[in-house]
Amino acid sequence: MLRRLFVISFGFVLAAGAGMIFLPIAALSDATTREAGSSLAMAALFWAEPDDIAAAFGYVLWAMGIAGCAAPLAIVALVGEIAGARAYTWYAGATALIAAAAPTVLRAARGGERLAEASPADGRFALLFFLAGALTGTIYWLIAVRGREPRG
Repeated sequence: MLRRLFVISFGFVLAAGAGMIFLPIAALSDATTREAGSSLAMAALFWAEPDDIAAAFGYVLWAMGIAGCAAPLAIVALVGEIAGARAYTWYAGATALIAAAAPTVLRAARGGERLAEASPADGRFALLFFLAGALTGTIYWLIAVRGREPRG
C-alpha cells in the first residue's frame, strides 16, 4: 500500500511537471496563443504594483499550470484509483477533456461573455489545454497504472 502511494505520487508530480513545461512552450510556438497570451500577461503586469511584476507573471503561469495540468489530472487519478480503472483512454482522454474545459470554466467563473461569443484564440487555448491534458494523463498512466495487476 505504501509502495502504491509512492508510485501514484511520483507519477502525479512527474506528469504535472511535464505538462507545466509543455504548456508555455506550446503556447509560445503558436502565433495566435502567443499574441493572446502576451496581451493577457501585459494586462497582468500593468495591473500589478511595479515591484510585483515578476510575482504577477509567475501567478499567471502558475494558475495556467494548475488549471490545465494538475487539477484535471488530480480529479481523474482520484476517480481512476477509487474505481480501479486501468484503461489508457480513461487517464489520457478524461484528463484531456477536463483540461480543455478549463478555459471555458474559468471565463464563466469570471463572469465573461457567452461561449457563442468566444474568440478564435479561445479555441486555440482549449486545444492547447487538451493536448497538455492528454500529455499529463499519458505520462501518469505510463508511470502509475500500466503494468499494475488488477484488483481481485
